[in-house]
Amino acid sequence: MRSSINKIITSLSGYIHKLKLPKFDGDYFVKPKPSYISQFVGIYPQTIDLDSKMDNKQHITAYGAKDSGEFSFWAWRNCGIACVKMILDAHEKSRGKKMMQLTREGKDLGGYILYEGKNFVDKGWFHHSLVSLLQKYEVSAVMKKWQTIDSVATDILGNKSVILSVLVPGRKHIAEDGSFKPKPNAKYGGHLLLATGVNMKSKQVIGIYVHDPRGLENYQEDTFISADTFKKIFTSRTIVVEQKITSH
Repeated sequence: MRSSINKIITSLSGYIHKLKLPKFDGDYFVKPKPSYISQFVGIYPQTIDLDSKMDNKQHITAYGAKDSGEFSFWAWRNCGIACVKMILDAHEKSRGKKMMQLTREGKDLGGYILYEGKNFVDKGWFHHSLVSLLQKYEVSAVMKKWQTIDSVATDILGNKSVILSVLVPGRKHIAEDGSFKPKPNAKYGGHLLLATGVNMKSKQVIGIYVHDPRGLENYQEDTFISADTFKKIFTSRTIVVEQKITSH
């Protein structure tokens, strides 16, 4: 029942979003555009998985982790923190904070739950905590539900950074060509992307450009997602930075 209601609300919202979408031709990118950050710091091959030990000392230090174990654990889970750091860096608000420092701050805000009692539950990152983390650094942000590609495009054209909640093929199940297409029998998982731009033809959204924190060879800075693919992977939830990023 709840799923059906959400679909109806999203459909109605989509109609309204379409009406509000301004006309634009070509590519538009938020200004200044956030610099790309990988949640793994470096670019790791598709062959690594959750059981792989990541012991590159340079990456561990850059991450701010105390050791390989801490780095290996959180790097897999920190797509949301990477998106937040990209925004904070663009706002010049992060004061040189490393990924692990922001991770600890996000956890303190209730953003990630590792245990419920003695049970390892591994839940997060919760959107409300990422918003709180941004607000902690004086960057105004809001959560939005029932969003569409048109509302995302409208926010981008308004020069607002948008964190996108998506369901994408897992690291080993995504095509190598940067298309977001899955391999056969792909497994999907929740992920967060940072929208950086949009390609428009009048009032039609052709596709969205994103920074993909996963650090895959063909999925990094300004990865293009066609409108058709976007609609398949988007969960209709976003975090939007209301305070516009403007040039100095």
